[in-house]
Amino acid sequence: MKKITATIAKEWILLRRDIAGFALLFIMPAMLIVVMALVQDAPFRDYQEMRFELLLADNDGGSLAKEIKAGLKESKNFEVIDAIDNRPLNEQQLKELLQKGKYSIGIVIPKGATAEVVNSANALANTVSKKLGLSTLPERETREAYVRMYFDPVSKPAFRVSISNALDKYITYSCSKILVERLSKLSGGTDTAIAGTNFKRVFQGIGLREEPLSDEKGPRYLINSVQHNVPAWAIFGMFFILLPVASHTIREREEGSALRLELIPNAYRGVALGKILFYTIVCTAQFACMLAIGIWLLPHIGLPSLYLGEHAWLLIPLAILIAYSATSFGYFIGAVFKTITQALPFGSISIVLLSAIGGIWVPIELLPQALKTAALTSPLHWALDGVHQVILRNGGITDVVPHMVVLLAFGTIMWLISIYLNRSRRYSF
Repeated sequence: MKKITATIAKEWILLRRDIAGFALLFIMPAMLIVVMALVQDAPFRDYQEMRFELLLADNDGGSLAKEIKAGLKESKNFEVIDAIDNRPLNEQQLKELLQKGKYSIGIVIPKGATAEVVNSANALANTVSKKLGLSTLPERETREAYVRMYFDPVSKPAFRVSISNALDKYITYSCSKILVERLSKLSGGTDTAIAGTNFKRVFQGIGLREEPLSDEKGPRYLINSVQHNVPAWAIFGMFFILLPVASHTIREREEGSALRLELIPNAYRGVALGKILFYTIVCTAQFACMLAIGIWLLPHIGLPSLYLGEHAWLLIPLAILIAYSATSFGYFIGAVFKTITQALPFGSISIVLLSAIGGIWVPIELLPQALKTAALTSPLHWALDGVHQVILRNGGITDVVPHMVVLLAFGTIMWLISIYLNRSRRYSF
């Protein structure tokens, strides 16, 4: 026990001599959390909760265009701009404004769009009326007419899809209303037989609504920039403990102090365990500080507060095992490479690669199948998914046991390999 405590004291002295490096272990992950949470706040929010300025050029002037404009203006998602300097917006102006990046979205209602919709509605109504023995409405050959949609060239595909779906809803509603009015005419009604409010009630008879998976009452937290970025970048920062661990290991070997320690009878295991314990404690404290930033600091800069889930105590053993894995990986790097110049670049790049396939940078769901399989080899994937089980899925102990086992196994394998390599190197002298 004395050897373990002496080793912990020695490692603390070494780390304390490099105050700048020690501070960076906490400061850099904290900066990553704040910056990435702010940068990714908008992409993590549902586009339906945001409001956009929408340019509209009406080349038709018919009832379809009026219905579309009315629906968009009533929406909480769009602010319709159909005039510039009190003059109706034309298609050329719309394209120029989007090309310059002054607006993000624009739609053009083509000339004759209402006539085409009415003609299509008449054709469909006539098909029904012939079967019922009713009179028919005038119709002609149908020609395709599209409501054209334009985007700022830098708009992301996900943004385009979300906005397209929202606009399609209003266009479908407007076209359906015209169809119902045509059917009303055949039955002896008039254009005003179906009031707008009654028509809306028909379409609101059955709708789509998101419901929680659990019937349990209480707060419901979904993935957002804070819930993802705080644990993700905290774990990313924890694994960078390999830099001081690997450099101290190699430096001790180069200076000969590691050999002198091994000459002490039965000291090797105690020294190795003391090193693992010390840096595991440092990493766990680092993780706790990052969570504290998410809980108390981020709400002061306009971001949501980090929610730790209903079984937050599970984050303690998870954090310890993540720290253990990161520390053991650092000793593995220090044992494999002979010089700090070799170890540090490899260690840094390996953490970036493991984090990239592990879901830190990009959600695993977006990766190709080959990389999804490769993600299972990344300890950062198991670490992040384990934390998500607790803070997002309200998982219990049985849900995180597999993650704990994988992290424990990874850390132990790395530690045992590093011990074997160090002993092999010693015996080769």
